[in-house]
Amino acid sequence: MKKKVTKIITVVVIILVLLGIISSAVIGKMVADGVMYQNENTDTKTASVRQLIEGWEYDLDGFYSRYEGTEVSAVAEDGNVVPGTAFKADEESDKWVVLVHGAGGDRVSVYPLAEQYLMRGYNIISIDQRGCGDNEDKKVTFGINESLDVAAMVQYAREERGASEVIAHGQSMGGQTVAIYASNVTPGEANAADAVICDSPVPGMEYMLRSVFAESDNEEDFYNASTNYMIFVGKIATKLLYDVDFADGDTIAEVAKDKLPTMIIRSEKDTTCLPEKVQEVYNNIGTDEKVIMSVDSAHIEGVIDDPEGYMNGVMDFLGSYGL
Repeated sequence: MKKKVTKIITVVVIILVLLGIISSAVIGKMVADGVMYQNENTDTKTASVRQLIEGWEYDLDGFYSRYEGTEVSAVAEDGNVVPGTAFKADEESDKWVVLVHGAGGDRVSVYPLAEQYLMRGYNIISIDQRGCGDNEDKKVTFGINESLDVAAMVQYAREERGASEVIAHGQSMGGQTVAIYASNVTPGEANAADAVICDSPVPGMEYMLRSVFAESDNEEDFYNASTNYMIFVGKIATKLLYDVDFADGDTIAEVAKDKLPTMIIRSEKDTTCLPEKVQEVYNNIGTDEKVIMSVDSAHIEGVIDDPEGYMNGVMDFLGSYGL
């Protein structure tokens, strides 16, 4: 009788373990798919226009009346085609800036920033990140694969547009993309920018996912049992299904490899990428050629609230490197 009971208990335990593994695999896949295809049901083009017009009261029609864009593209190292729009400040200018937008929008969302550069004689290429706009790769990898697109467009600006200098400037998740990009190119090569600017960069893939899963602004809640479980199964599934490693999207860790002149912009009223986390990104940048600028604004709104002050800081940084 005792052996029979033991056998029953063993079978039950095995069944429970198997059910746990199966359910974890299902949940892990749901997490991975939800992260990778986070914009699947989002019209990122409409979202950008709505943010500019309704959120920031930006004169988008006025921008289009002043500047005529040309569709461009480049091919990334992994074969992804990177779509973008190029704007010329004037025929004489040979300085180019590659602009990289944040999550949930597309290339149009950075046009207020583009306008400020164009007014100062810099040509612009604004790109669509993966999972956004017209980019055919629908998977969002928090700058990991997107950084390849930036490298491709920087090289395009040099080789196809005859750029004398190229700057990469990203906002929010675009700032994260640019930071990861800067940490994985070699200075002096065609795909390496002369300097990079990261406005309110996302501090890390796992960090942002924890904040979403915890549904809290309190960092202590990011590490509760349910969030830890979601991150654990999500990490495994994302690596197995998409060959994406959360660690490669850890901005704070990755920037230790950065060898390019780098500017970080910290928004003091930021509740999305907290000022102290953005400060950590800056602190860990590997190069000594780095500066940080603080703006008294909400997330990436420095160029909206005080475009003159914002660009004065940017120009001071670029000017110190003859850019």
